[in-house]
Amino acid sequence: MQLPIYFFGDTHFKFSKSNQENKKVEKFSQFLDSISKDNTKGSLFIMGDFFDYYFEYKNQASSDYEKIFTKIEEIKNKGFEIYFIAGNHDYWIGDYFKKHITEAFLDDTMVSNNSNNLYITHGDGILSWDQSYRLLKKALRSNLFIKIYSLLPKSVALKIANKISYERKDSHNINQKKLNKIHDELDSFAQQKINQGFKYVIMGHYHHSYQKKLNNGELILLGECNEENYNYAVFDGDKLEIKNFF
Repeated sequence: MQLPIYFFGDTHFKFSKSNQENKKVEKFSQFLDSISKDNTKGSLFIMGDFFDYYFEYKNQASSDYEKIFTKIEEIKNKGFEIYFIAGNHDYWIGDYFKKHITEAFLDDTMVSNNSNNLYITHGDGILSWDQSYRLLKKALRSNLFIKIYSLLPKSVALKIANKISYERKDSHNINQKKLNKIHDELDSFAQQKINQGFKYVIMGHYHHSYQKKLNNGELILLGECNEENYNYAVFDGDKLEIKNFF
């Protein structure tokens, strides 16, 4: 994987067009321009929930997110490698998506460079009280579900996806007590990985930024990326830095 490696995610690009979405796409374009301005090589690691909903139908030849894919193709043609780890909103990628990137990971993965090991996960399903979600996750990612869902008319599938997304839109607005509980669990998860030899544990999903040094390693929780700010990380092969692109 080429250095430097840029990590970001949770852009939640929506299918519906609006002024906010146009601004979000423009911010995405500006962000890619900023990191590739002085670098012709590097790696872009998309940490999941790139789209608020993405389902790829068989023999798909184009996309409703064409502007986004065109921008990815542009930075890829400059010499960047593009990596993607599936989130809970965009697991159902296919050949059309994959042809625009270097490699996709449907589960947690790792990056190693100069004895620095990075554990990379979207972050969903980690919390101890997520048992029901972990079962649902297995069902939604099964080949049977994907096959049945692909038989639905696209208009119906979009209505279902929009309803689920709407019902979950406030799920990240939590009080400080619950936030502390989440951080304690993420700290514990990260410490287990650090004990296994990872220096950095990087994730998204929770829509806020959080950083914690844990013995010989560090947990990096990246915030969401929207039309106002991109919270991202850069790994140069030696150290990892958290930055914001306004």
